Amino acid sequence: MKNNRGFTLIELLVTVVVLIVLLVIGVPEYRRMTENNRQVAAINTIVGDLNLARSEAVKRGRTVTLCGSDDGATCNTANWESGWIAFIDVDGNQAVDNADGDLLLSRNTGLPTGLTLRGIKFANSDFIQYRPNGQLSGGDDGTFVVCDIQQSNETDNVPRARAANVNGLGRISVATDPDGNETRNDIENVDVTCP
Repeated sequence: MKNNRGFTLIELLVTVVVLIVLLVIGVPEYRRMTENNRQVAAINTIVGDLNLARSEAVKRGRTVTLCGSDDGATCNTANWESGWIAFIDVDGNQAVDNADGDLLLSRNTGLPTGLTLRGIKFANSDFIQYRPNGQLSGGDDGTFVVCDIQQSNETDNVPRARAANVNGLGRISVATDPDGNETRNDIENVDVTCP
């Protein structure tokens, strides 16, 4: 009786074919999952800071401003992906004035390369302010949209977006897709688009 210790050519070919099929199916799915996770993490980060700003406004009885900031110290950009800050804004002038008693609450240094973050439908897309009662200043409402410019919907080549809606009462909710067209809806229930 012969004792064979190797693979036959057919066994080796079957193994290679199975491996190739797994790679062809698995690698694009893994890439898509990674891109989705980047967007989810980004929208969760801004939602966390919105919740922080609202709760601090109520807790401290002061206006809290959240604004785009690429230097981590001043409100200076509408491109929120460069970073943002949240601070107690004693005089409500959208500027961190230590002499006035303003206090920086949170600083985000920006999103990973390829992601954009924009505030849309707010009266002013550069900043939002929470009043001491937890409502947005002026009853304003809007949506924050995160887009991955590297990821797009295969059918129409449009970047997919994640979004968080903020209503005039200051409540934050992650945007959903109620009509099932694979596009999240903004505060006015309209499909969000990427810049």
